[in-house]
Amino acid sequence: MGKTLFYIILVCTFFSCDYYLINPHKNHVGVIEESYWNNNDFKLCYNEKVFPGYYGRKNAGFAKSKDTLDNYFHTLFDNNGFTNSTGYITIRFIINCKGEAGRYEIKQVGPDFKETKFNTYLTDHLLNLVKNLDTWTAVEFQGYNYDSFYHITFKLENGELVEILS
Repeated sequence: MGKTLFYIILVCTFFSCDYYLINPHKNHVGVIEESYWNNNDFKLCYNEKVFPGYYGRKNAGFAKSKDTLDNYFHTLFDNNGFTNSTGYITIRFIINCKGEAGRYEIKQVGPDFKETKFNTYLTDHLLNLVKNLDTWTAVEFQGYNYDSFYHITFKLENGELVEILS
């Protein structure tokens, strides 16, 4: 009985390690492939794992205050006359362990949360504003910085930027 229990525990322990040994789960939910808006200079610190930005003891994000981030976008956003645009534009990206951003991806939904397409001027303009920010903080876990996913969502009503969700 004792040996049987030992072997059962041994087998269960081995198969529970599949996260680290057998299958590193590189293709999990939220992966941003290298093909998205890739900056050739941008490198991940750990190719095997990119954490969600909220994962660690210290979350990933904009290093300055939320008010500074909001003020930046509200000051520089220009709808260029596209007043018929309502919905949400989300820019997802990775912040590496050095606090550098890259691998940008854009998601667009209307007010009904169904996929839509905004004018490319608006999406490109918001993407460039995000790319111009260089004050990012990496996620910290157990005293080490890691790569992480992050996103900023812009709520537009009739072409006006009304809210920034990050």
